[in-house]
Parts: sequence; structure tokens; C-alpha cells
Amino acid sequence: MDGLERRTARISAADGKTVVLAFDHGMGGARHAGMQYPGQTVLDCVAAGADAILTTPGLARTYGDKLTGIGLVLTLDLAAGREEAAVREAMLLGAEMGKFIFTPWSSEVPDSLERSRHIIAVAHDLGLPMMIEPIPVSFQDTSAHTPENIGKAAKMTCEIDADIVKMQYSGDPESFQEIMSTLYRPVVILGGPGRGNERAVLEDVRNAMDAGAIGTTIGRNIWEHASPARMVAALAAIVHEDASVDVAMRQLEPSFAVA
Repeated sequence: MDGLERRTARISAADGKTVVLAFDHGMGGARHAGMQYPGQTVLDCVAAGADAILTTPGLARTYGDKLTGIGLVLTLDLAAGREEAAVREAMLLGAEMGKFIFTPWSSEVPDSLERSRHIIAVAHDLGLPMMIEPIPVSFQDTSAHTPENIGKAAKMTCEIDADIVKMQYSGDPESFQEIMSTLYRPVVILGGPGRGNERAVLEDVRNAMDAGAIGTTIGRNIWEHASPARMVAALAAIVHEDASVDVAMRQLEPSFAVA
């Protein structure tokens, strides 16, 4: 096991699976719900079973004492043009991994493929694994988020040597299974916009795990939830205990004890 593999393994539990709290939305100004008091949200989610957190340099430095028992993934989405400095900062903050968004077929970022490949090469040279998040065209252009495009983008992410693919669920078990059959790097499922539908989120995760994903990297559908800790516990039940959706939903019941 080389250094990249060792660091990649640190964001997962002993079973090789992972529940990552995506908590970098403050970079866009989010300061509501669980982002209002981030330190408490992090504490609650770690206690409930989060294996790692994806966050910003500022939060990692300020709340580092709350992150010592879990893996740290730092967002490097603003690193284009200063890749080496950003990677070195991530290493100094003790990150196990960096994360970068890849937007194939984007007219606004026509060199996204080259940017993504470049930051992976820089990060690997300095010993930092990379989680790459392929989003066809852009987050806003949801018409481009077809199973075909999601599959192509994920395959491209493997080819540019990402250590983990942070990808969208394609919408149905059949298309996602077909996509997964073409990939050869570990996959975690992102959550996307807040859906206000716990069961739908858990069903997508259950289907993704059945198709071979190693876990989740979900943000808004955790920290915008009335109880972020309970949502983490529900996800952990599916990811680590192979629970059904019905069983995982019990974690959301007020009467159910959450660690």
C-alpha cells in the first residue's frame, strides 16, 4: 500500500466504506440550518457515525480539534492557477484528500478536463489523493444530467486518475448499475440540492450501495435536516450495516437513540 492508498483508506471505516459529511457550502455563503453553528453540527455528525468530512480550509483550521477522529477532505475547487499552493495548504492542515469539481462539456470552463487532470498530477506528486466530482456541463444545467452523460463523466474521471469518484446517482437502479460496471475507481454518491424527502435520499443510497458504491458524500440533505445527526445515523445504517431503507428510516424517529 503506497502513500496515496494509505491516505485514501483513512476517509473510510474498517470495512472500506464511508459516510462523508459534505460541509463546504460555507464557501458559497451558506450560514443557515446546520451551517449556522458549524462546530456543533460537526460534533453531532461525528458522534452519529460520520467517517470523514469534506470542508473548507477555514473550518478545518478553526474546528480541527473536533476532526481528529475522522478523515479530512478539503475542497480545492478554487485552486485553478494555484494548484501547488492549495495542495500544500491541504497537507499542512492534515487533510487525507483533496476534492475538485470537473465539469465536462462546459462552455464556461472549456478546459475543465485539463484543469482536473493537472490538479490530480500536482496533488499526487505531493502525496495527496484526489476526490473528483464530475458534473455534466454545470450544476445549473440539469437537462445535461442524463444517465448517459453521468456515466461518461464518471468514466472520464477514472481515466484522469482520480482516487475517488464523487458522482450523481443516475436516477434508477438499472442505469446506475450499467454505469458502475464501466468504472474501476471507488465511487461515493453525492446528495445534490436539499430534497426534503428523507426516504428518497436513502433509497438512492441503498440502490447505489447495491450497485457497488463505497458510500456517500452528502451535504445539504444532512445539514439542512432538522436533525443532521439522525440523518448521518440513517446513512451509516445503510452504508455500514447493509440496512434496508425501512430499517434506516427508524434512525430518524425521535424515540430512537442516536449516539
